[in-house]
Amino acid sequence: MNITDTLLDKYFKGQCTPEEQNVINSFLCEVDQLPDHLVTQEEWDGVEDAVLSEEKTDQLFAKIKGGAFPKVRRMQWVRNVAAAAVIMTILSVGYFMFMKARPNAKIAQNETRQKEKANVTSWKSTYNYGNKHVAVVLPDSSEVKVQPGAEISYKGDFSKEKREVYLKGSAYFKVSADQQHPFIVYAGGVSTTVLGTTFTVTAIEGDHTVSIKLHTGKVLVENIISETAIPSFNKILSPGEILLVNKTTGTVKVVPAQSAMLLADSLTIDCKQMSLPAVFDKLERHFKVKISYDTTVLRTMYFTGTLDLQIPLEQILKDVTAVNKLTPVKTNEGFLIKE
Repeated sequence: MNITDTLLDKYFKGQCTPEEQNVINSFLCEVDQLPDHLVTQEEWDGVEDAVLSEEKTDQLFAKIKGGAFPKVRRMQWVRNVAAAAVIMTILSVGYFMFMKARPNAKIAQNETRQKEKANVTSWKSTYNYGNKHVAVVLPDSSEVKVQPGAEISYKGDFSKEKREVYLKGSAYFKVSADQQHPFIVYAGGVSTTVLGTTFTVTAIEGDHTVSIKLHTGKVLVENIISETAIPSFNKILSPGEILLVNKTTGTVKVVPAQSAMLLADSLTIDCKQMSLPAVFDKLERHFKVKISYDTTVLRTMYFTGTLDLQIPLEQILKDVTAVNKLTPVKTNEGFLIKE
């Protein structure tokens, strides 16, 4: 029987008859190596052992024992596989140790995000959209009465170091005593520092005056914006005193307690069945803003109540006109009162 490539291919694929298997087994025992194109290492490893007779098995064993059995390529592959196994074991151990020492990518990303998140300062704000003050209790139990049109902002970690509040508009503060954490209000380019007291700060946007009135305790008031016309200053107020800062002229004035009481009275207008033209005339003089209206329509309309002149004019006009079903419209010159 001729040993052909086709026959060898059938043998390696386990498709030979018993007779063909015996012939090829004898052939393999007589050759040192096979041509490379006949079988690859993967194919050789995948070949199932041929079924040999007991007699043939004894003959093969005798040849192996006597050293007569040639070194076929399969023995070389066994050595190569063994060497490869050793290398793979070393690489596996090394990779395991590397991965163990290397930080997990997702964990590292999460840790980075947590650190970035921790560094981002969270802010809390309260804006008063109504016509009455809004009471706010800060994290340190300090109390704030935010006036209409005003806004306060403070950090989420309010009591961690300094207790800082940023104010736009007017607000009354009742500060909880804490010697370790100063309480500071920033408004209109001025800082007011206290440890535990009550005071009112008014810094309405667009208004040229900033006022700080001390009710109890002591406060330190300083200039914090050097770019303005206000010269550098620091003043300590006593109860009842009012500090007035004119941002236009750059003047700083402390009003004594007795005079402050008279000044406080001038910051309100008491109206008892006062005609609307008369109310608007008073508001024009105080705010120095033109308020236009139809005298023939408004002369039979009246208003009763107390107007707080520290509240923005636009909010005051809304309160006054709402009773008479009128609407204030802002213009380039000031305001126009419409039906």
